[in-house]
Amino acid sequence: MKNLSIEAINELRRNARSVVRELGLLNDAYFEIGVTLAERHLLIELITCPSPTMGEIAERLLLDKSTISRLISNAVKKGYVKCVTDGKDKRKRFLEMTEKGQQTLKAFEPIAFNQTKEALLTLTNEEIEIVHKGVGLYAKGLKSSRIQNTVDAEHNAGSGAYNSKKIESLPEISSRLAQLGFTLDPFDEKDEEGLYEIFQEVVDSGSQFPYECSSIEEFHRQFFTPEGQVYVCHSLRGEVVGGFYLKANYSGRSSHIANAAYMICEVYRGKGIGSLLIKASLHFAKDLGLLAMQFNMVLSQNKLAIKLYERLGFNVIGTIPQAVRNPDGSFQDGYVMHRKLDNL
Repeated sequence: MKNLSIEAINELRRNARSVVRELGLLNDAYFEIGVTLAERHLLIELITCPSPTMGEIAERLLLDKSTISRLISNAVKKGYVKCVTDGKDKRKRFLEMTEKGQQTLKAFEPIAFNQTKEALLTLTNEEIEIVHKGVGLYAKGLKSSRIQNTVDAEHNAGSGAYNSKKIESLPEISSRLAQLGFTLDPFDEKDEEGLYEIFQEVVDSGSQFPYECSSIEEFHRQFFTPEGQVYVCHSLRGEVVGGFYLKANYSGRSSHIANAAYMICEVYRGKGIGSLLIKASLHFAKDLGLLAMQFNMVLSQNKLAIKLYERLGFNVIGTIPQAVRNPDGSFQDGYVMHRKLDNL
């Protein structure tokens, strides 16, 4: 635990309040132009992230669905933005800045730029460098704290969560992984960065998961459910090369069916790791008293995964037509795959 004094914390809070006041934020800066602070941030994001969805904007601005909905509704009424429907998928809508929005951005941006410039001109070069580093570090700390609090809340909510098992309870799988130069371990905080990088790689490829967003928040939402487990595959050097989550697929009287999702860094695929991770998850699920494993959405174009699952005893028990939209606007089906755990 870092040695933080109450005085140091309160001094930072006082300085932060002073910055807010000096920037005119209590006066809802730029009210003369007719744009609120939230609308200003929205317009800036539309410059840096052209044609985003409402969900993407919500994640960037750290706003919940109801708040972002009100913000966008007001911005549309003021004529700053417009909603555009995807020509190939009418269900998907994008946000675009209007000409009025661009004019509004041009009106307030010089004000904010000059305000910052004039403040920095009163400082020495050394002081300016301290400001850059200090603000950046404080923003980094706030983000890290927010993310950690989210993970802690999710973990605490699962007071009845499964206890992760050691891979040593599966000697054959453990031995085979060791022969290949890998280990499998319960998730540790130090694994987060490496596992998240693989999540980004897999999601952005569009070939395995149907998620559109590869943000850290989406990673936590998908992998760290209250009553789930996460396992990480390491190289002998300690590098994170893959992993999977394991959880109950349903709640209540259907909580005896398991669900899992796997991902492996691209450079380590084709070495037999995936097969061993799946086998480990099946045994862990059985040890927890679960009776079957079900995958709710296996992309029909992911032929290699389907072939591997079938080799490991899974069957396609249902097809969801046009379940996943491809980047080019076409669609692919989704397969529901299932296997019992009584004959591992």
